[in-house]
Amino acid sequence: MKEALPVATVPVQTGIGLEWILDFENEFNDGLDHTPRVIDGNQFPSYIGSALHGPKVFHHLIFPNDEHFETMRKMAEHVSKIFRTPIASFGIHQQSDPSTMSIVKWFCTLQSSVVDVHINNEVSTSVPTLLFILDNIKMTDHFCLNLEVSTPDFEYHKAIDIPTLILSHSHWITLKYILNSRSRVLILDESNLTLHDINTLLKCWLKRSNPQLEYISIRRSIKKIEENAFRIITKDLEVREHVEDGKRPMQIVFHRKVTYPLSNVLCYDIVRDDGTIGTFHQTYFSRSDDSNSDEHSKLHYFYLHVWNKNM
Repeated sequence: MKEALPVATVPVQTGIGLEWILDFENEFNDGLDHTPRVIDGNQFPSYIGSALHGPKVFHHLIFPNDEHFETMRKMAEHVSKIFRTPIASFGIHQQSDPSTMSIVKWFCTLQSSVVDVHINNEVSTSVPTLLFILDNIKMTDHFCLNLEVSTPDFEYHKAIDIPTLILSHSHWITLKYILNSRSRVLILDESNLTLHDINTLLKCWLKRSNPQLEYISIRRSIKKIEENAFRIITKDLEVREHVEDGKRPMQIVFHRKVTYPLSNVLCYDIVRDDGTIGTFHQTYFSRSDDSNSDEHSKLHYFYLHVWNKNM
């Protein structure tokens, strides 16, 4: 299995579009033909692969990883300098928390912003590492964090100026954070929010909080189905059943033109005074995995989709 360290994507403007992807692997395939590349007097084995996807060409330049990421640092800095363009995105996969902190600190010496960041580790991340990322790297498109924060009672209240935030474990995201958020899309799995919090979210949205919000989904692990869930979520709200009329957009753009299909099944509408519609859906289902051994065998799923007939 490939264990890739930061995937640095450096776009180069050509007639049809070109992106170089630097991939640093712990398990380097010695069976392929390698091309030695000399950077700052040091020789690095490497191989290259190319693929055409629509109007873009992607070149994967693959190197062996080393313990202190020296190859990664030198190559990323070299390519960025040669093409005179900043790194567009990077990902960190299956690394320890200290390694993750080391990588993001290094990245901050190169540039303060990036289009997107993906972190997908087998171990949890520490609060200091998470805070360093949020406080020091501006992500202009999206941030995808597929791991758990090591401190269960940690909560984050400040607004994050990231258009799309995707979290596999979002217990640290509070209602206050959501209400102050400037995000366009929020995907919050393993959330600690309650049904009453969702009700407050809908009420505040009607009062024009979250002006940029287009879509939010909240997934909560629970021990059993909660009674009167719909009544709690819709308390003191004027709600109507959603009627399909062909005017509602049936997909949402998550990030960089990645779309997600929506459904009209069991949906309800709330309408703001400016005519903007919030279509929401909530349901329960059983977990399809055994990731929770503490009897949290059910999932509650809620989403809100914001749209306007005149748009």
